[in-house]
Amino acid sequence: MTFNDEAALLSTVRPQGRLRAGAGPLPWLMRWGSRTPHELRPAMCGALLSSPGSVVLGALNGLFVAGLAHFAIGGTAFAIIMIAEAILLATRLVSLKRVKSIHEAGGVPAIDTPITLSIIWCSLQGALFFFAIRTGSTPLMVLAAAHCMGLVGPLCARNYAAPRLALLLVGLCVAPFVIGAASTGEPLMLALVVLLPGFLLGALQILAQYRSAMLAALGAELINAQRARHDPLTGLLNRHGLEGVMKDLSRNQVFSLVCFDLDGFKPINDRFGHAAGDRLLCEVGERMRNALAEGQVLARIGGDEFLALLPGQGAEATNARIEAVIAAVSDTPYTVDGKALVQIGVTAGFACYPDDATGIAELHVLADRALYAAKKAGKGFGTRYQPSLAA
Repeated sequence: MTFNDEAALLSTVRPQGRLRAGAGPLPWLMRWGSRTPHELRPAMCGALLSSPGSVVLGALNGLFVAGLAHFAIGGTAFAIIMIAEAILLATRLVSLKRVKSIHEAGGVPAIDTPITLSIIWCSLQGALFFFAIRTGSTPLMVLAAAHCMGLVGPLCARNYAAPRLALLLVGLCVAPFVIGAASTGEPLMLALVVLLPGFLLGALQILAQYRSAMLAALGAELINAQRARHDPLTGLLNRHGLEGVMKDLSRNQVFSLVCFDLDGFKPINDRFGHAAGDRLLCEVGERMRNALAEGQVLARIGGDEFLALLPGQGAEATNARIEAVIAAVSDTPYTVDGKALVQIGVTAGFACYPDDATGIAELHVLADRALYAAKKAGKGFGTRYQPSLAA
């Protein structure tokens, strides 16, 4: 099972937290680019809504500058900006909290509102910078410049996953500052217009570095997670990976856990060697996986032992699936050592949730007991756990 296969299963068993943008220009602003792996996009997108503390600090800085300007210079513009800043802060925090609650519940929250509010907030900061520069007050101009430059880093760090959006937000802050400075009539202020393209290019470079570093970190994390969850020989899930999938199953969902054990593998492994035995295990794993239906998961837990998780399957459907797996493994011989043909059998035991057990660990124990009983009774078939096996 590949990572994408596992992710697809998880999304059917329990919807994973994802984010989506709606209509209008937002999908274009959020476009990822072909070099962003699909499986990394949820984590990248989540960064857009992270660090609510930075939202609060940015708003407080804006309120501080607008408040100083209002009390030092007067006028209605700064008073309006202060009121709008306070309303926007409350609205953004409520919006982020709502998205987070939907995300944690396993839903797919829309991010249109938080992103739109970010655009409005940066536009408000741009208005603050424009009017502050237009006052002609040197201390206020310095404060506005400091606040403006201080926003660039956090905006890039928080929105690196969507470079177009990040550049728009930076531009909404910086462009009004430059326009306001150029309109003061001070010739030297016109130099800011010349510096603006270079400034934006610098912001793009910062975005690219953030993005590259995060993609590398997330990619390495993904590879390590895959290795931790998968059997290195067959590529199937290992015990740890299967347990992770099982934990995400809804406790209201019926499912079966099947233990498989190969019949006749050890003599073949002893005769032809471990390399041939490894190749045989890979082929057996492939046949077993192909015999399972979509949404059903196979794991190798060691040696010639396999576990299958069958979501939504009761006893009757599980028996039918086991028969299909046994036929896939046993009906066609295997070629080993380039020419020799060998036959492999498989025996299975299973238990059903919640009829047989109400805990995953107990379910595994019962399925293993059923497998042992089937092996003792003659091998080559599958059986369900019966209470009499506990004796």
